[in-house]
Amino acid sequence: MAQRTYAIPSDYFDFLGDEIPDPFPEKKQLEAMLRRASIVIDGRLRLAVYNTDEDGYPTDADVSEALKDATCAQAGWFEDTDDVTGAESQAGVVKIGSVSLGGSGASGGASATRSAAASRISPEAVEILRNAGLISSVVSHW
Repeated sequence: MAQRTYAIPSDYFDFLGDEIPDPFPEKKQLEAMLRRASIVIDGRLRLAVYNTDEDGYPTDADVSEALKDATCAQAGWFEDTDDVTGAESQAGVVKIGSVSLGGSGASGGASATRSAAASRISPEAVEILRNAGLISSVVSHW
């Protein structure tokens, strides 16, 4: 089965409130980024329950909209952080003389690095999925 992609370039520009540039030479790169964003979103939906069609896409319009918006938010996160893979989070603190880059806070204590998986997910995408009822911190048994 091919990887599901929940958003297309026009969805991304609509989400940002921007017009699609014309000409648009970066279309292939944006399509690839949206595909990667969809993979990250899929990873957060492992326990989500919703109806799908034969290709695995949601049949409910609200769920479909939430996945599209979360994918666009995730793609925006990739663009904002310039870190599609999460590798940047593994760099840790860099020091040059008395200047320290990449740490958190003035204490310089514990390392601020996060796992690659944790650094890849957009907080906005998580919020969109949570508001749509697709992820929660509660586990229930039926």
